[in-house]
Amino acid sequence: MKITDTSSSDDFEEVDDVLDGLNLTHAERSRIEDRTTGLLALDSCLRDLRIAAGIRQTDVARAMDVTKSAVSQLEARGMLDAKLSTLTRYFAGLGYQIDITLTPIDA
Repeated sequence: MKITDTSSSDDFEEVDDVLDGLNLTHAERSRIEDRTTGLLALDSCLRDLRIAAGIRQTDVARAMDVTKSAVSQLEARGMLDAKLSTLTRYFAGLGYQIDITLTPIDA
């Protein structure tokens, strides 16, 4: 079975096609598109952040006390399906800490 890598733009086009079939106001569609863009960006940023920081997967793996393969798998899966504890250790390996801010949905 061959697994193909799809880009965020391909994912967004699929969402856009679904939205075209719905009866949404401009404001509703804009809100959904903004949220989708944010989620897709989150899903692909782990590897990009690590590379921008100039840190190798092996270094992150050592800091997390996991294998390089585990770091590679985490980066391939993205942040959306990862546990908060795993992300905390990953970002600590990059020299960051996670801060969470809660904001009302209707804000």
